[in-house]
Amino acid sequence: MENSTSVKSVAAPFGIYIGIFLSLVTVLAYVFNLELFTKWWLGVLNFIIIIAFLVAAEIKTRKVIANPAFSFKDAFIAAFIPIAIGMLISTITTIIIFNFVDPEAAQVVMEYTAEMTRNMMSGFGVPEADINEAVQEVMSNNQFSLLNQLKSYIYQLAFWAVIGLILALIFRKKDPQAY
Repeated sequence: MENSTSVKSVAAPFGIYIGIFLSLVTVLAYVFNLELFTKWWLGVLNFIIIIAFLVAAEIKTRKVIANPAFSFKDAFIAAFIPIAIGMLISTITTIIIFNFVDPEAAQVVMEYTAEMTRNMMSGFGVPEADINEAVQEVMSNNQFSLLNQLKSYIYQLAFWAVIGLILALIFRKKDPQAY
């Protein structure tokens, strides 16, 4: 149990770094160009940066623990705590911007998303009736509502938990004296 406390205290600041990074990206996209919220490459960039933070958290935690072993559990906690904190900070930032500061911006992003959906589906040769149905779905479902942001947070935690399990497999270190 002592290791878990140390792991949490070492890993938690990385969650704050992730939250600051993601919040900064959200604020900059909001300020400079709302259409950035529909760009695939922004999601890829976020993914790569988050992975880098999680790897850094794993490396630092493993170093600080300085035991001959770094258990799978500790390695998973070292990845999951930062992502839970970081995504929470990012979700709160998004909720504040799109529900309190500028709710009209949420509508603009939904329109960009609907346009992107229409263009993509047209490019794939999807029938117009199906395209219209998909666009209507995008426009009727506010992705920035409090409920949808909370759902998104839960789904992201589940996704990143799987990534955390993979990182835990990579960074765990078995106790050499256990053999």
